[in-house]
Amino acid sequence: MSAPLSPSPAAALRVVGQSLHLEGDWTTLRLSAVADEALALAPQAPWRLVAHDLTRLDSNGARLIGLLGDGGPPEGLDPRWQPLVTLVQGAAAEAPRSASPRRGVLHRIGERGLAPLASLRSLLTILGQLLLALLALLRDPRRLRWRETLNVLTASGAMAVPIIALLAFLLGGVLAYQGGIQLRLFGANIFIVELVTLTLFREFGPLITAIIVAGRSGAAFTAELATMRGNREIDALMTLGLSPVERLLLPKWLGLVIAMPLLTALANAAGLVGAILVADGLLGVGFETFYRRVPEVVAAQHFWVGIGKSVVFGMVIALVGCSEGMRARGDAESIGRNTTASVVQSIFWVIVLDALFSILFNELGW
Repeated sequence: MSAPLSPSPAAALRVVGQSLHLEGDWTTLRLSAVADEALALAPQAPWRLVAHDLTRLDSNGARLIGLLGDGGPPEGLDPRWQPLVTLVQGAAAEAPRSASPRRGVLHRIGERGLAPLASLRSLLTILGQLLLALLALLRDPRRLRWRETLNVLTASGAMAVPIIALLAFLLGGVLAYQGGIQLRLFGANIFIVELVTLTLFREFGPLITAIIVAGRSGAAFTAELATMRGNREIDALMTLGLSPVERLLLPKWLGLVIAMPLLTALANAAGLVGAILVADGLLGVGFETFYRRVPEVVAAQHFWVGIGKSVVFGMVIALVGCSEGMRARGDAESIGRNTTASVVQSIFWVIVLDALFSILFNELGW
């Protein structure tokens, strides 16, 4: 029976004067023993390389030899490995050296100035893709991912009920308290009904709901999509010929658009309850007065104006969350940065749109 082959000795490197003697197995599995020392000697290259005792070599070992030598094969190198050394060193010489350019103040200012345009371009691109997917869905409703849409309704709608109801309840109480103190000075206690109801229905109800949903659902959409990009799940969908917009983005968009008016109606109701409790204790204006006066002095259009605004806010929050998620690179730093950007941009666009709606409805007499 023949004896087993003995393993090659690990890579070794000896410095003799101005020469480097390469010894042992210079393959990837054995280079760890000598890599750090070789990289430390590389800045002093070129060295005179002697390879009489080199037993094995692969492309990684040849690349390390190229960093130490003058571009030619080492002295005493086995002729079998000379083509490999020549090939690896030639490829390394042809590779472009990427020198990091120095960026001046003007470059950084321009880069910061163009960043919002890149974000806006991404928003418009995702919006166009969502509209095309929506048109395809209208032609064939069976394409809708009902389970994913219901999951979004559960996570963004039902799970947000406690926090939205609590904050709207407190907000209604604060509005009634602050407004009631001023109205009581003029003996106009009864007008607390109009003050609270109009403010909640038209402005604070949809606005506080949108801000909470932006912090919860918009950030969750961004983090989920960014993580999927990092795990190559979106690339896998595209490889299989499936549309990420139709499979991932459209259910989130539709789910949030459906959930937002329902949450806004809940916020209006919870805010009224908080306002009634405070107004009853502070001004003597209780539930019966609110119940009787709200239908008399507050037109139904004020309620529907707030509901309509909430639908648009839901579209924008889902759009921004999906856009930032698709832009993320997938690493931890990028996920955190894009999630933060998603919340900030969503709140920014919600407030801007709310101001534009206020001007528009005032001009239309609504």
